Amino acid sequence: MYSTKKNIQQLLSLMEQHGVTDVVISPGSRNMPLAQSFAAHPKFTCHAVTDERSAGFFAIGLAISLNRPVAVCVTSGSALLNLASAVSEAYYQQVPLLVISADRPAAWIGQMDGQTIPQTGVFGTLVRKEVSLPEPATETDIWHCNRLINEALLELNHHVCGPVHINVPISEPFFDCSASTIETERVICRCQPDIEMWRTARKPMIIVGQLQKTEAERLKPTLSQLDCPIICEHISNLGCHPNFIGNADLILNSTDTKQFMPDLVIYLGGHIVSKRIKNCVRAAKPHQCWRVDAEGTCTDTFQCLTHIIEMQPTDFVAQLPSIDCNYLKMWQEANRKIESELAKTDFGYSPLGIIGKTFERIPDNAAIVLANSSMVRYAQFFKLNANVDIVCNRGVNGIDGTLSTAVGYASANANKLVFLLIGDLSFFYDMNGLWQTNLPHNLRIVLINNGCGEIFRILPGLPKNANIERFVMASHQTSAKGWAESLGIEYQSAKSVSEIEKCIDLMMQSSKTAIAEFFTNPADDESVFNNIQNIKI
Repeated sequence: MYSTKKNIQQLLSLMEQHGVTDVVISPGSRNMPLAQSFAAHPKFTCHAVTDERSAGFFAIGLAISLNRPVAVCVTSGSALLNLASAVSEAYYQQVPLLVISADRPAAWIGQMDGQTIPQTGVFGTLVRKEVSLPEPATETDIWHCNRLINEALLELNHHVCGPVHINVPISEPFFDCSASTIETERVICRCQPDIEMWRTARKPMIIVGQLQKTEAERLKPTLSQLDCPIICEHISNLGCHPNFIGNADLILNSTDTKQFMPDLVIYLGGHIVSKRIKNCVRAAKPHQCWRVDAEGTCTDTFQCLTHIIEMQPTDFVAQLPSIDCNYLKMWQEANRKIESELAKTDFGYSPLGIIGKTFERIPDNAAIVLANSSMVRYAQFFKLNANVDIVCNRGVNGIDGTLSTAVGYASANANKLVFLLIGDLSFFYDMNGLWQTNLPHNLRIVLINNGCGEIFRILPGLPKNANIERFVMASHQTSAKGWAESLGIEYQSAKSVSEIEKCIDLMMQSSKTAIAEFFTNPADDESVFNNIQNIKI
């Protein structure tokens, strides 16, 4: 019989699947449910060693002899510290030693409860990975615990072997070992791509996150030849192609998502913006989800990762054969319908209308810097001209630094126009980005000022009251005019639809850094955005 603790059950299932089936166990009470579960499981070979100092080195000897990872399991408190010598030896000898420590719940650390010390971090840099498992109470906890265990076990022999520490908090009561079975947990593997799985998938999907322009240019020729939907946003820098689905967010919002759910997902690149795309894949729970990453990092964005393919995305995509995929045709037809609806939409005087008019005037071979929050989302509704570079700080997705990034980018690209699309909070937060002795003459700033953080107005469920407007939306009555003029920047402004094109054209014709500030009404902006969200296909 096994412990009823979910984190312990997950640990046993994943250790077995990762091939860690020899366990050296030292005595104790807090690690009793671990010891009982290991001893009861027919796939595990257990070795009893009383002294933890000896247990650690005993495990090293086993690992060297068996040429595979071996675990050592100890109770909480000072017992763990007795493994330090063995851990250091395993680190420098590159032996795959898995340290499993039982622990008290975090609430009791430092409260003069028995055998409690801060167990996380005790080995410092002498372990290749350390995780402390949650005690799962929700589905998110279960996913988190699964991912942490997979991450830790994968590091036992990633590039080089070495020790890994998994800390297991166990709350009372912890003597209940009445579970008769251990469920098979999702295992994440590092491996080469299984081309046969790709060929036989009925609904294969490739999701491309943020890419720098140079990498996107290397990927585009081979990606465009694959007969499957390539879900990508402007920040992917892939541009346009019939197989590239740029309106996935609106498609998923406008129809029954079940028919669009994939059975195999390949994820390349960095962040994606759309929460709907993430939720669609998470709900689909595809049988296979591959993360292609040159560093082999365990990134489980869609909570269903099965394979980490450690290679350059360009090399990986080149291996994929073309397939006949009706799934692509469904996405293409939906994308065409969304494009048709957007083309018929009157955005009026709103951020969407201003961005649309700006995009119409941006020449080929220009660059666009997109601020976070509303701007990066609104820009996705409009097609781009050819060879336009997209820059956006989606590493952390914060509003800080966008203006400074645009100035830096424009300074290094004097031969092309650089357009910054930015909202008022992002602009004023980083306004000192313009406090430069030599501002680049090729920078054009489209500042949309509706007197608040508009992204917060469109969050579902957020109440609208004076406190929210003041402390969440940060309502204000600030203009960029005085700051711009004091810095010698050419300034234009608009407050109506009839002024949009004139304002943009004057800014475009400038021979130096220029700002076009558009004052809009947040309630009207919200209404226009909601109309887009109501599109049905």
